[in-house]
Amino acid sequence: MSNNLLDVIAEIFSTYNYSVSAKKKNFDLFAEKPNNCVAIKVLDTPSTDDIKAIADGISNDGGAKGLIVSMAFFPEDVKKAAKQKDIMIWDRPELEKQIGKAVLMRLDIIHDPFSSEPAPVPQKKDISALTQDLYGGAPAEENKAAPATAKAAKAEPQQKIVEPEEGPLIAEAAEQDEQIKLPIRAIPAKVKSSDALKIAGNIARAEDVEVAIAFIPYWKYNYSLDVISRYKDVSVPLSGKGSKMINAINKNVDNAPTVKPVDGVEIPETPYNIQQAVLTEDEAKAMALKAIIQDHSKEVRFKGTQGEAAFVEHKRFTPKNSDINMTMEMIYMPFWTVRSHKGYMEINAYDGKPTQAPIDDGAEIL
Repeated sequence: MSNNLLDVIAEIFSTYNYSVSAKKKNFDLFAEKPNNCVAIKVLDTPSTDDIKAIADGISNDGGAKGLIVSMAFFPEDVKKAAKQKDIMIWDRPELEKQIGKAVLMRLDIIHDPFSSEPAPVPQKKDISALTQDLYGGAPAEENKAAPATAKAAKAEPQQKIVEPEEGPLIAEAAEQDEQIKLPIRAIPAKVKSSDALKIAGNIARAEDVEVAIAFIPYWKYNYSLDVISRYKDVSVPLSGKGSKMINAINKNVDNAPTVKPVDGVEIPETPYNIQQAVLTEDEAKAMALKAIIQDHSKEVRFKGTQGEAAFVEHKRFTPKNSDINMTMEMIYMPFWTVRSHKGYMEINAYDGKPTQAPIDDGAEIL
């Protein structure tokens, strides 16, 4: 855990008039102000056990709120556990957003958010519920200040975001062309978020619209077979080749895209979610072999005689597992998820087509 990261978190809360103290009861930081306390824990790889431990820790502390901060991705089960236990979580994108708000807050000399009459909270999609919960409002002039700081952001390396002196670069979210590189093998996202909003139609025409990109794991396989099956004096050729992919969450089978996946896919700086595979490689191989055998089996009917009697015989010819040459790898497919009170839509981020079936287990990605 980096002391620089702890310093940055402390600076965020200090900006909003919290008194920040060092370790207390297994927490890294404790932020307090009248009627509001936040117990903060910084973790490299958060787990559900960490959620339980933090929930137990704050239950004995008289109503403090729990907050987990991590530069890593929060798995879906951890997110669900945090929601159930009412624990707040900041991943890297959320942390960058909070740092940016703190920097802009210091530039705002027009309004004090802690005065008895706080300014109205802008009803923008980039003002998170978490910020409203912690700070009771966001600076009214935030959107005006963002372009001024965005220019400085472009010249600074993004990886130094946790350094306190790099404050001006936190507004880089305002730069539409900034990219995040994810360490996964994936089909590139060709459809922009603005295009996804247009495709979503009425769902996107709402004040509470939210857009994020989800990466769904698939087992992609290529296969070929070329064998001659014989029975008595009958020879039947069994041949074919193809490429398909199996959804590693809900087991749906689709044709594989013709484009090659890339290592280290780049996406716009936007909320994203990398889903975890449920289907193992061995299970996927068994499914693939079964489907290939079924698709390339042949039913043959032929006539024969035995003595003076004539008969018709039916014979099914099927390839063996050993007849099939197959390679398999895991790739991720990008999908834009657009939601508002008007509905929810998933859009393939490569070809722009809305999905006909859920991309995961049927539950919305939160």
